Amino acid sequence: MKISAWSALTLASAAAPMLAACVPSVRPTAPDIATSPLGEPSPSTISLTVSIPIKPQLDAAEANLPSSRSASEYVEFFGTGGPSRRSCGIGCGYDVNRSPLTFAVRADQITTNLSLSYWLSCTKRIPCKAPPVNGSCGKKEPRRRATESFTTRIEVLPAWTVTATTRDDGVVAQDQCVMGKLGVVDLADKLAAGFGVLGKAIDGNLNQGFSQLRPEAEGAWMRLSSPIPVDADTWLELRPEKISISAIQTSGDKLQLTGVVSVRPTVAAGGRPPGASRPLPDANLDGKPGESFELFMPVKADYSTVEEALKDRLKIGAGGLHYPPTGAHYLVPTNVTLYGYGQKATFNLAFTGIAEGHVYLVGTPSFDADTNLLSFPDLDYSPETRKLAFESIQWVDLDAFIRDLRVRLVVDLSEPLDSAKSKLTQALNHRYGDVQLTGSIAKQSLVSVYVDPTKSRFVAYFSMMGSAAATVEGK
Repeated sequence: MKISAWSALTLASAAAPMLAACVPSVRPTAPDIATSPLGEPSPSTISLTVSIPIKPQLDAAEANLPSSRSASEYVEFFGTGGPSRRSCGIGCGYDVNRSPLTFAVRADQITTNLSLSYWLSCTKRIPCKAPPVNGSCGKKEPRRRATESFTTRIEVLPAWTVTATTRDDGVVAQDQCVMGKLGVVDLADKLAAGFGVLGKAIDGNLNQGFSQLRPEAEGAWMRLSSPIPVDADTWLELRPEKISISAIQTSGDKLQLTGVVSVRPTVAAGGRPPGASRPLPDANLDGKPGESFELFMPVKADYSTVEEALKDRLKIGAGGLHYPPTGAHYLVPTNVTLYGYGQKATFNLAFTGIAEGHVYLVGTPSFDADTNLLSFPDLDYSPETRKLAFESIQWVDLDAFIRDLRVRLVVDLSEPLDSAKSKLTQALNHRYGDVQLTGSIAKQSLVSVYVDPTKSRFVAYFSMMGSAAATVEGK
């Protein structure tokens, strides 16, 4: 039986709607994925070093100290009443020179040393009613020597005040002063007494210099409490809470206090935050060295760029991938959309082919620090998607389909992550007034992702871990 061409066309036209009606449609509803709160990292620490110059104060103390002392023969009685008294006192003349001061430092202690060289000429009645006996040492022979030292203790108080307290450790004679019939005359401590004012001079000058410690610490606290620009609309807030002094180190040039500031750093987007106004707290004097610095940093990527990269991986707009690649029964992806919700991400993948519609795929974001790729290794169908897909398109290997999508649906964060790290590193290595910040990022790990295609927003929050320090050099 022959069918005319017109009849054949008529039958084909009538059958077309029936064939179209046989194409399965898969249209699950969007899964309900709860948004995970971002939370906060653990408390962090910043090493804070405040240096106060002390060399000018020590130089001023030395400048007020005479370099020599002398007395004519025999007018100095050293409190004995002199040789004319019944007490059989002594009368002397002398010339004593001191060396420049030298300083030895150890943590919270300064030892000041000076050397003395002198000649001594004396007269004394031996016995007391006998004629005077004269003698000398170091006058027409090598001068006699002695050393004197002072110890200055540095104490830091919780209220950010520093006190210096100096004691005279005494004089030690290096050579004996033998004066013939007068025997050994040991008056080195008397000769050095004129230099004993050094202790008070050191205390006075150091305490005056140390008075700038609190203003310097207050200035550093204010700087650390102020928002730090990362880029045009991103601000780093260190949010200091308390401070401890972990070490005191003195050198010949400066007093250096090393503190540990407990901070809760955060990164805020938008306009400049107001910053904290909490005053400088008293210091804990039993602080331990800082251990870590961590903050959550938003890494922003252009959503359209991410979407285009995903489409390119699925060859959407370029003919599309066939699943499976051969045979008459296949699916072809036609669009892909990514949503992010904290610890979960959802893909909406539209397709056509042996069936039409879309599927929802849910996975946990995972970041590979070696490749900078954001992937979803546990990506799987939402429960409703799996049910509808297995009922409607049994002839497609859906397990193979999802395995291939796990490989293809990845996001390269190299460029935005490098940019974010670079900007943060610049903010952590900058001078803010009198405070020099230095810091580094040792590693990063993914915390959560927030993606909203309706607002063209893609943000991945990373934990940035490393170290940070602040240095204040007093003037």
